[in-house]
Amino acid sequence: MNKRSIVFGTVLGLVFGLFVVGIAFKTAAPTMFFKEIGSPYDFEKTVMLISDRINNKEGWHVTTIIDQRQEVLEHGGEDIGRVKIIKFCNGKLSGEMLKADATKFMAVKMPLSIAVYEKSDGRVTIGLMNGYIMARLFSGSKEGEIMERVVTDMESILGFIHFRYTIF
Repeated sequence: MNKRSIVFGTVLGLVFGLFVVGIAFKTAAPTMFFKEIGSPYDFEKTVMLISDRINNKEGWHVTTIIDQRQEVLEHGGEDIGRVKIIKFCNGKLSGEMLKADATKFMAVKMPLSIAVYEKSDGRVTIGLMNGYIMARLFSGSKEGEIMERVVTDMESILGFIHFRYTIF
């Protein structure tokens, strides 16, 4: 084998490897970054349970509940079915996260959100960001430590559906 064949093979292998990794990431991203969990309860009871559990968890409170269906209809969109977004916050953890200029960018994801929606077949589903992945992305930093505490609290809040964060 000559040097040229080795270089060509290496470059071709890298390009192919990047292509395969890209396809794998595109396939896994929806379930990696977002979680959907079926609720055993009807739509309104699910919204109420999550809201009550947030408000009863030390340090946490619901800031607002957005009726996304109403918002869409009032502003020219088509009927999307029942969708509510529960916005919630922990003032102490938010304060820790946002006090330094270097971490103020995290405000873009505050307050946190959980969506409750009814799919076209009538199933009530809870949707949320995968806090575990976010905590891993920031592991070893102050942000990562705070996110790990948020993940623990979120698992407790959603304990009524036996929810646990996972990579996939």
